[in-house]
Amino acid sequence: MTTHGPTRRQVLIPLDVPSAEIVVANAAMAVESCNRGLVEACSKLRVESVHKAWNGVSMSTNFVASAAELEVIKQWLKKVTGLNSTVVVEPRLLQSKFFLKILGVPYWGNNSSLPITQAQVEAIIASTSVFEGVVLASYPCIIKASPSSDMSVIWIDIWDSQKRTKGKTLINCSFNFGQHTATV
Repeated sequence: MTTHGPTRRQVLIPLDVPSAEIVVANAAMAVESCNRGLVEACSKLRVESVHKAWNGVSMSTNFVASAAELEVIKQWLKKVTGLNSTVVVEPRLLQSKFFLKILGVPYWGNNSSLPITQAQVEAIIASTSVFEGVVLASYPCIIKASPSSDMSVIWIDIWDSQKRTKGKTLINCSFNFGQHTATV
C-alpha cells in the first residue's frame, strides 16, 4: 500500500489547537474569505478546501502558491470570525531537506591544535552572502577528508522547496571560508 503525503498545491499554516479548530469550524468562511482576497489581487489561485493537519491547518489549492499569494492568504485568513487578533498566521509551502557538501575547508581551526566546530561553520554560513535566505535544517557534519589530510568535508542539511530552488543555486558556488576558498 502506498502512503501519500502532502502535495505542493497545499498551503500549511501552523496554528495552536484552539485557533486551528476555529478555522476548521468556519472552513466555508475561510475558503470564501481567502478566495475573495485572491480575486481582488487578480490571482488565479483558489483555495479549494481547509482541514486540520500537521499542528495547524492545511489549505488545498488549485495551483502552487507564490509568495505574494501567501501574503494575501495571510491577510484574509485573519478575517475569519472568532480568530483572535493576536494569533500569528504564517502560511508556508511545503519544504524538504536538501543535503549539500562543502569542500575546501581546513579541518583545523584558527588554533591548529583544535578542529573547526559546528558553531564556526554556522557563523560563516550565516555571514556569507551565498547562503542568504538559507535555513539550516540540522547541525553541520564535519568530517576529515582522509586520515592524513588537513582538509575536511562539511555536510549541511538545508530547508528547501520541493523543486530544490535554493539548493540548485548553491551547487558549484564558491565562497571564502576564512583564508580559504570553499566550494559547495
